[in-house]
Amino acid sequence: MTYNIKHGQTNAACTQPAATPGQPPSPDCNLDLQAAVAVIREHKPDIVGLQEIDRFWARSGYQDEPAVLAAALGMEHRCYAANLDHPADVHADRPHQYGTLILSRLPIRSCSTTPLPRTGENEQRGVTLAVIDVGGITLRFYNTHLHVTQADRLLQTSAIAQALDAAGPGATIVVGDFNARPTATELQPLFTRFTDAWTKAGKASADNPDGLTSPAELVGNPRSRIDYVLVSASTEVRAAAVPIDAKTHVAADHYPVVVDLTLPR
Repeated sequence: MTYNIKHGQTNAACTQPAATPGQPPSPDCNLDLQAAVAVIREHKPDIVGLQEIDRFWARSGYQDEPAVLAAALGMEHRCYAANLDHPADVHADRPHQYGTLILSRLPIRSCSTTPLPRTGENEQRGVTLAVIDVGGITLRFYNTHLHVTQADRLLQTSAIAQALDAAGPGATIVVGDFNARPTATELQPLFTRFTDAWTKAGKASADNPDGLTSPAELVGNPRSRIDYVLVSASTEVRAAAVPIDAKTHVAADHYPVVVDLTLPR
């Protein structure tokens, strides 16, 4: 599964308390990390790549979200990468981080992250790699959250492609929020190297025939496909789905992508 959960901020309607100038904000009035937990738990993924994960931010109630998510889901193997690492400031009264998280029911043998290039002072993004033991098979599982600007994404997909080439052959999965539609020029370095699981085995539905993932809202259907699971050539894609239901309408501003894969021996 890949899922951008927006630090647990749901789509539930509420009124946010007024901020005090110079002070960290109150937790989001519609904060409910357990809503995303319920979505993930329902689909029982062996491995999940999550984006927009906080540690110790005021907006998310100062939670250590990687630890909370791992404990709630019973996925003891975790790999967290902080793309932002701040001292105490107006966002929190203590050091705090923001980034991506990989959770696995299977053993993670190593965890590493690589900062991705950016233009100017745009927000730092990265790509995280968990090397996972899947029944004796070594799986390289990458999780990323590309920038919202195309200029940055052009740099970032090129850097990820170089890292994938350097890693060489082997079972590989790349997931994340790419912030771009499938036809975007900047995604081609990834699409030429890997198979898009949705185009291979996507399960279309009447209200979402094209596997769209964003935005998730209380009413209405998504309008863009910007979340992906890409797999190496020898990996069999048996099914791919974007669950749209009462839970996913509320839990976050993206819908998850869930894929059933068989790795080659």
